[in-house]
Amino acid sequence: MSIKSKGWLLSLVINVLFTFPVFALEADSKEPITLESNSGFFDDQKGLSVYTGDVIIIQGSMRMDADKVMVYMDDKREITKLVATGNLVKFKQIPEEGKEAVRGQSLRADYFPARKLLVLKQQAVIWQGDNSTASEYIEYDRVQELIKAGDKVVTNKRVHVILQPSSKEE
Repeated sequence: MSIKSKGWLLSLVINVLFTFPVFALEADSKEPITLESNSGFFDDQKGLSVYTGDVIIIQGSMRMDADKVMVYMDDKREITKLVATGNLVKFKQIPEEGKEAVRGQSLRADYFPARKLLVLKQQAVIWQGDNSTASEYIEYDRVQELIKAGDKVVTNKRVHVILQPSSKEE
């Protein structure tokens, strides 16, 4: 491992130790992505790092837990995609102060940091309060707080939504 690679790993460890969640989504996108795991591997030439064993990813108020995470980087060392797998991959995000947390789980989650897009695949469920959406494919836009479920190509898989009535009396 080169000194350059060791410096990058040291920077990652420092970010993990000294990064605290921020509760505003807009601020989340400016926060670094930190990872913590039982083991890690970094291939500088391929722009790929692999983390295994109780992996924790944090960016601002978003937290994701997985068994394994593969991080893909471009030639400028910008993260282009994170692929988390496990039984189950779980995430939680505070969309903005005063709102209920958005939580989700699936067998696989692809996160695209530049687009702030989280794609949940296989046995995917996303909740906010008592409302939920379940499908084999769910896209969660972290900035717009939009959920898109289902796959137009696969027609034999259904989207299941539960919307709870408002508890406010008028």
